[in-house]
Amino acid sequence: MKPYPIHCYTPECGLIALYKVASRWSDGLTKELKTYSLCCESCLPKLFSDAVRRQQACRLTEEESLEAPSIFDLVPGTRDRFLNPREDLARKFREATST
Repeated sequence: MKPYPIHCYTPECGLIALYKVASRWSDGLTKELKTYSLCCESCLPKLFSDAVRRQQACRLTEEESLEAPSIFDLVPGTRDRFLNPREDLARKFREATST
């Protein structure tokens, strides 16, 4: 199957998404990434900030866990577990929102 372009989630942006903003989620048996957005570099600060707010508002059952949002390099056709985490970017945006 031919890969198709993945565009930024920001309405009217239209650029190709380079990053996945997601949190590691588990219910004790299953583990996966909860995706908040796919975005381009210029929309990343706002969409990461939105993800932090959304994650903090999540209600979880006793068995569930949801880590803080992180940023991953988006590589089309690559499974979530193989995506490269970009802790350098996540740290930068966390520090910017805490000051």
